[in-house]
Amino acid sequence: MSTGESKQVDSNVEHIRTELRQAIRHLSELSRSDSSFDEFCQQVLTRVVKLTGAHGALLWQAPVGGQPRITHKTGAPNFVLKVDDQLHQDVVLEVIEKKTPLGIESESLRSEKIADDVSGTNCLMLFSPVHNRKKEVCGAIELLQRNDISLGAKEGYLKFLDRIAELFQRWHEHHDLARLSYNAENASTTMDFVTEVHRSIDFSETAFAIANESRRVLNSDRVSFAHWNGSKCKVVSVSSQDRFDNRSNVIRKLGNLATASVKGNVPIWVTGDTEGLPPEIIKRLNDYLDESHCRTIAVLPLLKRPDEQTELEFKPSQRKKPKKLGALIVEYFDSDVTQDKVSDQIALVQNHAEIATANSLEHSQIFLRPVWKRMGDVSHFLFRDHYAKTMTALVALALFTLYLIFFPAELKMRVSGVMQPEQRRNIFTLTEGIVKQVNVDQGDQVAAGATLLELVDPDLEIAREESRGKLEVLEKEIEAMDAQVSRSGQRNEQQDQISMWGHVQQLKSQRVNLNNRLKLIETKMSMHKITSPIAGTVVTWDARKRLTDLPVGRKQFVMAIADFEGDWVAELRIPQHQVGYVAAAVAKSDEPLDVEFRVATNPNKLIMGKLIRLADRTDPGQSGVPEFRAIVSADTSELEDLRPGAGLTAKIHCGETSTGFVWFYQVVDWLRMNVFF
Repeated sequence: MSTGESKQVDSNVEHIRTELRQAIRHLSELSRSDSSFDEFCQQVLTRVVKLTGAHGALLWQAPVGGQPRITHKTGAPNFVLKVDDQLHQDVVLEVIEKKTPLGIESESLRSEKIADDVSGTNCLMLFSPVHNRKKEVCGAIELLQRNDISLGAKEGYLKFLDRIAELFQRWHEHHDLARLSYNAENASTTMDFVTEVHRSIDFSETAFAIANESRRVLNSDRVSFAHWNGSKCKVVSVSSQDRFDNRSNVIRKLGNLATASVKGNVPIWVTGDTEGLPPEIIKRLNDYLDESHCRTIAVLPLLKRPDEQTELEFKPSQRKKPKKLGALIVEYFDSDVTQDKVSDQIALVQNHAEIATANSLEHSQIFLRPVWKRMGDVSHFLFRDHYAKTMTALVALALFTLYLIFFPAELKMRVSGVMQPEQRRNIFTLTEGIVKQVNVDQGDQVAAGATLLELVDPDLEIAREESRGKLEVLEKEIEAMDAQVSRSGQRNEQQDQISMWGHVQQLKSQRVNLNNRLKLIETKMSMHKITSPIAGTVVTWDARKRLTDLPVGRKQFVMAIADFEGDWVAELRIPQHQVGYVAAAVAKSDEPLDVEFRVATNPNKLIMGKLIRLADRTDPGQSGVPEFRAIVSADTSELEDLRPGAGLTAKIHCGETSTGFVWFYQVVDWLRMNVFF
């Protein structure tokens, strides 16, 4: 062989190897595609025959413990292989059992009967075992090659065929992994559906969970849940929608369709053909499809199945009917989905939806369910999660309760009041008038009988002057009449004397009246001078400025005088809801009740005193609420700079009683007045 021919041969060999590598690479990619097993086998056999120039190729598959059989084949249309079928199967079975490639002549597989027939083609039969994902031999691939090839070529074909057989294992690995992944995904979706649907016993939450999770399991476009209320269905949840309008045409017509399906207990699965459905359902279905334009719609009634109870004794009884719960509406907008395609998923969804809906409705109908649930949570928290702490707290509470009941304490009524000098007087006017002069001011010391202020009354002065004028005129008239009577007596005119004497008596009577009136006016005017009834200090704020030229009426307060040098008392204001305890303590005790108080102007001193007087009737307080006044005497020598009206807070000792009542007597009083009365 020349050098040129040698290079030509090497070039052809390299070309064939490159073509084989590309073919194996292509078939390897095909094994990882989503093509079916039949498509994969047909393409592999066709490509092998084309590359090797063989007469044909066969794929044998053998079940465990069974005979191998041909499942796929390809080759020349006019190729005829005349071999004994049983011997052929035995060879394939030997390859499968030994798991090694094999090459034999077809003539060795011909029986005597077949050998007489010369129409069969002689060829070289090359076998290689085929493995599955678990590396178990599940069949064999057979290549029918020309029988005039060399021994080296035969070995090369067997190696090539062995590489091709490995592709079947890769195809099984890829598709088994994809199937396992799909099954795992479906199992995960199913578990998520079951978990979410049965997570809550609240009906609203369960309804939304059924709609949303069913959509994932069924791979649909929309799932709605309608609740049966006894007469019709109402859509309560729609997948992927938190809120929707129940008055919209789509929701309203969807509820009408669900009502017809549940009322007649007729499941609906429509992909365009409505044959076999009742006319009422067809009418409502067409009304809804005009609004939604979906291609596939299914309405699945949900029922609560009666429990199957097996009884040993035969007792004739009426079989319980399933209770209507509602309907599940499944919609596909872009595809026609048959019921057989999702039958398993539909059964799963329907079964769990019925159970979850029945349970949620049953729990929703429990009377005061939120209260019982909260009580159960509290009970679990206290007596399971924190049992030791709870028992410790209960023991402590029991001891504390015993302490409140059996240990006595002093009942003290907390009231407010003011400090006042014991000797004090409020000055009032005795008549009306205008303050003409104020002789004292706030803080001035006055003696008993000292003039504090003076009033004037212009009308009263005018009346006094008028009375005086009338009295002078009347005196002159009386003198004139006396003189006239004397003159008439000289003329002895008896009738005239009597008349004049009567007139004189009338004038004298008028003079007496005028004198009396003048005395009254003088007396009233003497009341314009207001004096101090006691010696003390003026406590009225800015008296001179406030009272000067002030018009006052009769019995109007104008000034207050207090004796700061004398004794001081605490004037308490006891609310009417506390006076009962104070009065009961006063009646029970032979001595005045103890009182402790602090004055606001000197709160660092605690003063002890005695309750010496308690009012029998109420007086309106500053806010108009009735209050009882009480007087407390105390030694105030330790207090400095006492001021009348200084506020104080006092506690009246009302005797001993249980500590619990001392702490909570106000609560007890409120319960008696508002609950037990």
